[in-house]
Amino acid sequence: MKNFISKNVLLSWLCLCVFIISKVYSQSILGFRPSEVTHGSNIHINNKKNYNIKKFNVSVKEDDSGFFSSIFNSFKKYIINPNEEENENQYRVPLEQPFEVEYQCLNDEKYCNRIKSSFEKVPGYFTRALDIYTPIKLRINIFSFSNSEKRRTSNALAVTTPPPYLVLKDSINGWPFSYPLTLIKQLNTDVKIQYSPGDDDYDIEIDVNTDQMGDYEYFTGMLAHEILHGMGIYYLIQPLSSMLPNFNVTSKIIVPPLNVVETENSEYDNEIEIKSFLPPSVYEKNFVDLEKMVKFNGSLSENYYFFNDDYYRAVKDISLDYNIHQPIQLETEKEQLKQLNDTLYNWEGYQEANDFYQASISSSSIGFLTKEGDIIKLQTYENEYTGDFFHVSTAYECESKEKCTVEEKTDQHKLQYGPNFVMLSKYYLLDLTAEQKIELCSPNNTYGLLGDGLVHILTTLGWTEKGHQPNTKLYYVLMEDELKTLQLEGSANPTSEQLKINNDRLNIAAILPSSSSSNLIFKKFLWIFLSSNSIHKINNIDIKVINKSNNKIFNDKDI
Repeated sequence: MKNFISKNVLLSWLCLCVFIISKVYSQSILGFRPSEVTHGSNIHINNKKNYNIKKFNVSVKEDDSGFFSSIFNSFKKYIINPNEEENENQYRVPLEQPFEVEYQCLNDEKYCNRIKSSFEKVPGYFTRALDIYTPIKLRINIFSFSNSEKRRTSNALAVTTPPPYLVLKDSINGWPFSYPLTLIKQLNTDVKIQYSPGDDDYDIEIDVNTDQMGDYEYFTGMLAHEILHGMGIYYLIQPLSSMLPNFNVTSKIIVPPLNVVETENSEYDNEIEIKSFLPPSVYEKNFVDLEKMVKFNGSLSENYYFFNDDYYRAVKDISLDYNIHQPIQLETEKEQLKQLNDTLYNWEGYQEANDFYQASISSSSIGFLTKEGDIIKLQTYENEYTGDFFHVSTAYECESKEKCTVEEKTDQHKLQYGPNFVMLSKYYLLDLTAEQKIELCSPNNTYGLLGDGLVHILTTLGWTEKGHQPNTKLYYVLMEDELKTLQLEGSANPTSEQLKINNDRLNIAAILPSSSSSNLIFKKFLWIFLSSNSIHKINNIDIKVINKSNNKIFNDKDI
């Protein structure tokens, strides 16, 4: 009888363990890979097609000491380890060599040597500006795009594949945002994440096109530029038309990243599964409206931020679960598109989504506000959407992305580039070494190649500035099934008091080009005039106010 009871107890205990472990295994970390960053020899080329979020599979670090991991050895890599050292970073030593680089040279050795030689000074510029605790793994592929099946249609100088993004919260009930794995590896997280080994064991992959290298020898700035994209100077929000490129939807709202799965059923049609919105990146969280800053003469306000709680709640409150063929085959699919149309139209963040689109086609309109109070103006053009706001704006105005009279009429070496020149949207001054560029463009930069503004963008994201207190905040990794059950507290944006900026007024002098002083006066006059009039008069003038009366996101012919 005792043996029977013992066996039953042991069996029950094992069943309970299996149940507990199965619950742990069922958790899946919410992660995905964004689209590539493509740069031409002198200009960024925006890839607007097929912006589909792809799930990236990650596991978490295994615990070799636990009893469960020894019994369930074949499953142990999926066990989630709580991270008990909440302030782990304060005991870590910054690396002297923050990059582990692997080269793949598939062309004449002279091109490979130029890239290798250019990269030698890159680590020093980063360690001069930042404390990096965990190595960033790079793969640099050097080859002729014209001889490549994958790249043969591209005339770019460089194409960068960003790292996977995972969703984190900076407090238990905080708002979720997407963070690049390069940054997450430097942070304290409540679970220890293990990057899956194998062929994809790199954080950033850079393809360099030897067809576009010409006789240039100095690519240090270019490589630093691409690495900065991989470290988080990169956005995930896109026009809806880029998220769903085959349905002729509107481009005039900028939405959070969509989790879209595309399955090729045959050569004639694809099945598109529109699953959910995913949190925007921690980079675009800090986008601010420069027009408002000018209007209020730099007085601090949380209302500067483009995106508010209504916009961010799309990841939690908007239910998307649509399966549609391209081309559309069934009447039920047309009904699903109508439902999607109604859902987005009634979304409380719709106005912000349109306002940001309007700003993105206006020059000197979008900025990045750092926690130190820097306003970094991002690149936009008048009446043209380019999606260039992961680049710093030029100090002068250009008519469009392709047309810039100032540059055409001025010697490149006499243009004003500013202290953050390494993140301009074009590769300027390829005939100069990194040191010569620094001396010409901004000899007073604290950190040399990386301007203070760029360093402060990175520290606002979560990186640690050289010689400063490490970021000891504990971040919480979001599991896939937690997105719809979030308990959110407070506001996504800091209040004016929480900004903790020393001055009570921001410096707006650098917001508009120096040649636009008269334009600034006109704009301030116009905004004051409009502020004194009614909403109806503003709508009549049609100043960046969306008219939603037609209640349509899709064109009639599509539904």
